[in-house]
Amino acid sequence: MEKQKHILIVDDVTTNLKMAADVLQDDYKLSMAKSGMQALEFLKKVHPDLILLDIRMPQMDGYETLEAIKSNPDTASIPVVFLTVDNQRKSEIKGLKMGAMDFICKPFEPEVMKGRIEKILKIEGLRRDMSISARKDPLTNLWNRKYAEEDITRYLENPSAEGVFIMLDIDNFKRINDTFGHIAGDSLLTSFSNILQNRIGPRDVCSRIGGDEFLVFLKGDYTPNEVKEYCQELLEISADELKEQLDKKTNVSVSVGVSMSPYDGSDFDTLYSKADKALYFVKQNGKNSFHLFKERGNVIKDNPDAINTKADMDRLERMISERNTEEGAFKVEYEGFKHIYQFVSRSVGRTEQSVYMLLLTINHGEFMKLSNDVLQGCMEELERAIVVTIRQGDVTTRYSSFQYVVMLLCSDYDSAKAAAERIANTWTEINEVEGVYISYMLKCVDGKEVSHS
Repeated sequence: MEKQKHILIVDDVTTNLKMAADVLQDDYKLSMAKSGMQALEFLKKVHPDLILLDIRMPQMDGYETLEAIKSNPDTASIPVVFLTVDNQRKSEIKGLKMGAMDFICKPFEPEVMKGRIEKILKIEGLRRDMSISARKDPLTNLWNRKYAEEDITRYLENPSAEGVFIMLDIDNFKRINDTFGHIAGDSLLTSFSNILQNRIGPRDVCSRIGGDEFLVFLKGDYTPNEVKEYCQELLEISADELKEQLDKKTNVSVSVGVSMSPYDGSDFDTLYSKADKALYFVKQNGKNSFHLFKERGNVIKDNPDAINTKADMDRLERMISERNTEEGAFKVEYEGFKHIYQFVSRSVGRTEQSVYMLLLTINHGEFMKLSNDVLQGCMEELERAIVVTIRQGDVTTRYSSFQYVVMLLCSDYDSAKAAAERIANTWTEINEVEGVYISYMLKCVDGKEVSHS
């Protein structure tokens, strides 16, 4: 059943209000105001579908009231119809130029009045539907990126605004399309959009920003732990529900990157960039996880259950096409590391350069069982030790949940062993978990020299 339309009638004469109500009360919900100021106060709390506004009122006439309505972004879109005894053409032109949609002359002709109001509300409904349609993604019916950016930007204009900027994409979506077809892929996107839409509040924003990438913006003050719980719930629900869309033997996973306002930024572009970097971190480190943005060296842990799988080559291509301006080793995804290794191994035989592979492993005592949280913390410390210790020209990647591998370019055995020792010593200095230690294995790319420690 269609919701009853709401009309605000503004007139300083009680008799006129009663006459209008007698004509309209059977078809519409009605509210009354006896002055322009009273109407503006009412509009701070309620947004009617139409305003019938008398022109001639004391203190604040209809033109002044209309100007105030149109100057307020929250009320500017409400259609206004003037009520007047003045049938002068100049009055109509002035009102229409100010934004009025029509004029109704007093005394009211009931059928004329009802017909004009019905027509105006129908036109306004069509306009609103078209406006909403232009801001919606046609496949998922979520907001598009343009609307999301505008809404989030308006929200962040308040200096005290806080929020959580979450970027999500479905892992290996191209492979899903290639295996099951684009119809199945579209169905998966629609199902995922429903999962997201069902887990936001009425003032939050959920948007498809392109392809298999989505954006959720939670408005309000959230702690990092609350954000982690929210992301973990999304991962678990998505894994369960999306699997039902495809062959049940096919796992469907999602990667999530998060930035928080005002801690990571207070505008759309900054939050987008940092959430995207956090998402990329997840893609580099096994996917099927979430990560909260922090500067390198002070990262908040991601999902400890993540397992390295094949790399997202699109993101790898973007990463390797940009100049690496950071200190330390060049960190790549596992798939990208394999490509570099294959290239180097083919080239090393034609040059006099030597290249060493260094495998670093986190170990613990036989009777000590590490929790996922502790192991993840140790791995983050190992990454930092690698980054701050070895040269920028060397390459590293996460090999497993407890191992990193480093390719030491243009290095002889002695310098490679020295690099391994420096990494192990650096890690030992920053590690605070008792019973855990680093071991390493060195191997020349040509396979002739192997060293364990």
